[in-house]
Amino acid sequence: KEKIHDHECQCSYEHLNLLLQFIMGIKVSLESLQPQSLEVASKRLQELHQSLRGLELKMSKLGGGAAASMQGAITPTLLTSFTPLSSAVAITLELQLQNEKKKVAELSQRCQELELKVSTFENIICVLNREMERSSTTMEAYNRQHRLDQDKIEILNNKVRQLERTVSLRDLSIVEMEGKMREMSASTYDGIFIWKISDFTKKRQEAVAGRAPAMFSPAFYTSKYGYKMCLRIYLNGDGTGRGTHLSLFFVVMRGHSDALLKWPFNQKVTLMLLDQNNREHIIDAFRPDVSSSSFQRPVSDMNIASGCPLFCPLSKLDSKNSYIRDDTIFIKTIVDPTGL
Repeated sequence: KEKIHDHECQCSYEHLNLLLQFIMGIKVSLESLQPQSLEVASKRLQELHQSLRGLELKMSKLGGGAAASMQGAITPTLLTSFTPLSSAVAITLELQLQNEKKKVAELSQRCQELELKVSTFENIICVLNREMERSSTTMEAYNRQHRLDQDKIEILNNKVRQLERTVSLRDLSIVEMEGKMREMSASTYDGIFIWKISDFTKKRQEAVAGRAPAMFSPAFYTSKYGYKMCLRIYLNGDGTGRGTHLSLFFVVMRGHSDALLKWPFNQKVTLMLLDQNNREHIIDAFRPDVSSSSFQRPVSDMNIASGCPLFCPLSKLDSKNSYIRDDTIFIKTIVDPTGL
């Protein structure tokens, strides 16, 4: 114990120097330390104060004049070393606290700005939602109106189709009436009929090509209430005369007054291709075969044609005769009214 006491008395100066170095190391650590909050720094300061008080108590227990003198010499040093440490840490903590407060204030301001923007956006979204609802309502109304319009359009289309069918039927009726009027205007009621065939070259080419081999004349009558008749011509021939002759036939048609007439038809028929210089008409005549169905009372629109398949050689038409003039020929028919 005496050796320990002597050692403590003799080496107290070295011990205090070691303590001072330890405290200075703590000071450097505190300066490099970035306290997270003021409470942590205060707690650390309190721990340091307690450590210093413990050291002072130990120093007071040391005996001897040297220890007392050394303690008296070192105490001011400790105090002067500790005092700047506390003030420096406080200033640093105060600055950090102010910086944190400034950051908090900035964050608070930014939060307020963001809240204001969010509020503005929410208002805009509310307005847009109302506009969307209004637009949706308007769109539904437009869709309903569109469906109604489509229904009306469909109804109108049906009406248009009906009108088109009606117009088509009317057109057919008009064409039929025009044909009847042409027939009536071209018809004769005395048994004599002259048939004018224009565009002869074109019509003959169509006959040669087979597109329109035969042509019917307008109807004519022996009298207003007499027999109804027409002619049928093959410009490129028919039967035995095909390709070599012009074939001409006589046709008995069903008329309105057939019930008042004598049957079978038994009137002499004369067929003529007129020479337009009135010189050499081509003439053929025949008296009907009363046993032939061609001259019985018609049960359809017209009976089977009967006549002359070798009526006129085509070569005669192509000669310098005057049967064709201005691309037109004339066929004349005479029905003998004797006995009617």
